[in-house]
Amino acid sequence: MNSKNVATVVLDKIDIKIISLLQKNGRMTKLELSDKVALSATPCWERMKKLERKGIITGYSAEIDIDKLITYSMSRVKITLKDYTVAKASEFEKIVNSIPEIIECEAVLGHIDYILKIYSSDVDEYQKTIERLLNSSKFEIEHRTLPISKTIKKLDQIHIQDIL
Repeated sequence: MNSKNVATVVLDKIDIKIISLLQKNGRMTKLELSDKVALSATPCWERMKKLERKGIITGYSAEIDIDKLITYSMSRVKITLKDYTVAKASEFEKIVNSIPEIIECEAVLGHIDYILKIYSSDVDEYQKTIERLLNSSKFEIEHRTLPISKTIKKLDQIHIQDIL
């Protein structure tokens, strides 16, 4: 959670229901959405557009089953920057953003600085990705790899009606 994103928008029950329904099915028609929230089509559409303008709804996408497309391995990597500075962190983040195999990077608090999620076709490809990361930086990085054997739970939707 980003502490800079302090809630500044007040949502009512209809807004929450619109968001919840669109998380489940972003391809839902205006008519289907308006029926499910018990609102006529035009006011429902206007609410949806307002949520988009305010940046609450940021886009729509298709979920894919990557297992049906490729064979891959996934790893989480814990990263600690030796002698951490803001400049080193900024440089590290630029490097991470330049490596497409790193699909997630989260800055964390505590004894480690970042957690990466890396997809690769095999161990050799993973090793090349890590070497590229390590060779790209001008400072010392400590890393620990956690190969993922299987995903037990993956949350694709935030159930905002339960947290607001």
